[in-house]
Amino acid sequence: MAKQQLGPTTQLFPMPALLVAVRTGDGTAGILTVAWAGIVGGQPPMMALEIGGSHYSTPYIEQEGSFTVNVPSTDMAVGVDYCGTVSGTRDPNKAETCGWTLTPATQIVSPLIAECPINFECRIERKIEAGRAAFYLVEILETHVDEEALGKDGSPSASAVDPLIYTPDKSYYGLGERIGEAWSIGKALSK
Repeated sequence: MAKQQLGPTTQLFPMPALLVAVRTGDGTAGILTVAWAGIVGGQPPMMALEIGGSHYSTPYIEQEGSFTVNVPSTDMAVGVDYCGTVSGTRDPNKAETCGWTLTPATQIVSPLIAECPINFECRIERKIEAGRAAFYLVEILETHVDEEALGKDGSPSASAVDPLIYTPDKSYYGLGERIGEAWSIGKALSK
């Protein structure tokens, strides 16, 4: 199959569409959309996120040293896109605009977005400057999951969470059909 070289790109399919919430004052929070993020460690649970230095929320992230990462479902796509395109300087109350509820976290001062089926409370462990942005390496202090999003084994069910996915072709998607069980379907090639 013929390939075409594109040079260095960010064409990783898919990426999570995540909402970062950080306390900006008593009862208020900045919310921004992040797609360049992922789990990078298990013991302790760690996540890395790229956040631009010019965002309204960035000084608050620096001040608090923590924030929540909220996993929206596909039915939240309009609000997720809004939070990624409208600055907090223009709308410092995005949760209200989107019809979302901010609820207290248990380990940090930044709130959870109640409508998101999964929420992570995160503390910044390290910041790495990278051009006009920074990578934040964060420890996950607590995970909150809607009871309706839990599977029979007590862990989050991907189909019940229905996470919103972002792709580099500037589109949002939901998950497709289940292909098979990890650490199992590859056994078909074992001899």
